[in-house]
Amino acid sequence: MNKKIKTWNFKIININNFILFLKKFKMVDKSVILELEGNNLFGKINTIDKSVIKYVSININDVFEGELPQTRLKIGILDLSKLIDVFKYFGNEETLNILIDSEPYENELIATKISFYNSFINIFIKCSDISLISYINDKIQQNVHSIENFEINFKFSKENFQKLASLTNIDTNPEEFLNFNIQEKEIKIQGDSFQYQIKDKEINGFKESKTYTIYKKQFSFIDLEDSEIYFHDNRILIKSIETNSIIAIGLIEF
Repeated sequence: MNKKIKTWNFKIININNFILFLKKFKMVDKSVILELEGNNLFGKINTIDKSVIKYVSININDVFEGELPQTRLKIGILDLSKLIDVFKYFGNEETLNILIDSEPYENELIATKISFYNSFINIFIKCSDISLISYINDKIQQNVHSIENFEINFKFSKENFQKLASLTNIDTNPEEFLNFNIQEKEIKIQGDSFQYQIKDKEINGFKESKTYTIYKKQFSFIDLEDSEIYFHDNRILIKSIETNSIIAIGLIEF
């Protein structure tokens, strides 16, 4: 007997919000399982070695309008670039809808096909088998992104991130280190070819000078937004103040 197909029809009320949401995942990898539960559209994505784990969520009312499923809906996206490219075929002034076909599986819904359409164009995307995409369960994600027992913490502005992003382009080797040297009221961030110093900084939990190290290539996965940074003994957490996004980056052990 065939599984009962349930179709969800939404009006996309803010295309730009949806695209920005998708691009946050694309910074880390090309594939992701998007999840819709309650009023939250979210996803968890990681690098192959799981040294980086990122969670992004957006209120569904900031993106879609329509009837919501009563159980969690998972949508396997194999190529985020292809999904984002769909929107170039539709004008921003046009009413755009998304149709999601789904089937029940173990108390959840699994999307099988997505259709984007307006009065003139209909574009179909076959959803990926979710077993083909790396998935992190809720408990692991919550533990990895917990700020409990952090060693030090401070705010880091969008302007700080933008300056640091520019400086990291000086170094051409992505395997180079990025060192965060934390001192009392001062942060020195150093690559092989630069040093960026931030003085008179309020640092919560400071006890002694310490250096935390990640790979420079991992910096490119971070959203350049006003954020709180939490340093643990084994990872750095960057939690955006502007959006519901948090990323954990494993520290290099020497």
